[in-house]
Amino acid sequence: MTDHLSPLDIAFLAMEGDTNPLHLGAVATFAPSTPVHPARIAAVLCERAQEIPRLRQRARTSLLGGARWVEDPGFAPEDHVFTHHARGRDRFATLVSHLMAQPLDLARPPWELHVITGLAGGRFAVVAKLHHSLCDGMKAVGLGIQLFDPSRLSIPDAAEPVAKSILPSLPSLRGIKDTIDIASSVLMNTRPPTLNSPVLTASTRPRRVVMSRLDLADVHRIRRAHGGTVNDVLLALVTGALRHWLSAHGSAGPDSVVRALIPVNQRSRSGDGASGNQISGFLVALPVGETDPVRRLRNIRSQMEAAKAAGPDRGAGALPLLADKVPPLVHRLAAPVMGRCAPLLFDTLVTSVPLPSVPLSLDGAALCEMYPVAPVAPGHAVGIALSVYKSSVHVCLNTNQSWMSDAHWLDSVLRRELSSLQESRELVGLPR
Repeated sequence: MTDHLSPLDIAFLAMEGDTNPLHLGAVATFAPSTPVHPARIAAVLCERAQEIPRLRQRARTSLLGGARWVEDPGFAPEDHVFTHHARGRDRFATLVSHLMAQPLDLARPPWELHVITGLAGGRFAVVAKLHHSLCDGMKAVGLGIQLFDPSRLSIPDAAEPVAKSILPSLPSLRGIKDTIDIASSVLMNTRPPTLNSPVLTASTRPRRVVMSRLDLADVHRIRRAHGGTVNDVLLALVTGALRHWLSAHGSAGPDSVVRALIPVNQRSRSGDGASGNQISGFLVALPVGETDPVRRLRNIRSQMEAAKAAGPDRGAGALPLLADKVPPLVHRLAAPVMGRCAPLLFDTLVTSVPLPSVPLSLDGAALCEMYPVAPVAPGHAVGIALSVYKSSVHVCLNTNQSWMSDAHWLDSVLRRELSSLQESRELVGLPR
């Protein structure tokens, strides 16, 4: 059975570049109860990957611009699973950054797993890379969970391909109107890139993956005081971090904003199990010029509520839906150019990856942390990804900015923002 890539999947495939690879990533750390043997972990991952049909397939393109997933006759999981040793936090972060910066080989199944030992306390990590043409964040979680130890967790079958007709269906009048509405909104929201803004960059300097961990209880306390959602609070913390960074560059005036694309999963709306990308998004103006952290949070909450009320299939943030209405051949020809036009619409990507709250393990070693790594569009200085697992929030930056690449800076600024919101007048008298 074959599975045809959607136009959006093909767009991600066509936008792949050496300096801006378009794969999703994750850094998972585990705490084994006995000394870990990396070859053993690699063998377990190979055995489980062999049983996932999607991971045995690669994309085959056609002369008309289409593509489909086909079995790779030379597939061997050992070609995709590697072991490393990195002692110390700095060396570990450097290795993760190097691995995430390397493009995947699109001539074979586009994924890799890297087992890294040498972490403090005898822990080990697994770095996962999956090309964006293969799956979106939701399906990546489903694929990844199948590599963990068996559990009672019910997950979507992310691996099984779903046959799609190669013939396009005729669009309805409502569908044509929706396409025109989205296209008009996208065009109305384009603007020249801000000159001399450190949020945007033409630099191809190496990127660095930077990770920070927060207590979920602190985030919930702020949410209870101000309303909204956990994601609203996390966006406010990210906005505060960006404000500190921009202020240091003299780029955070009173009216300054950073336009963020917030991806939205469309699977629950579509109701099918397709393995490719089914995403839309909200376009949110993060108020980095606002000095008061509480006002920043209220501003973000108001924008998110308005965006949700309008729906993810309206507005400029629905650009991925528009991309799925363009014929594959057009993507093949135009995507390499259009991929560099992201700064005309938004300044950064801020994505939140949902994780199950149940305990997970790999070869008996408990999962401790799960940091998602966002791809970065050409012209952008940073991509931001967030996840909540059990009692922790995991924040990950993928950036080429040297100051922002300092993990100590990220830890410090996020905790400073958290404290500012906790100590605001509205929180006086609330239990900690």
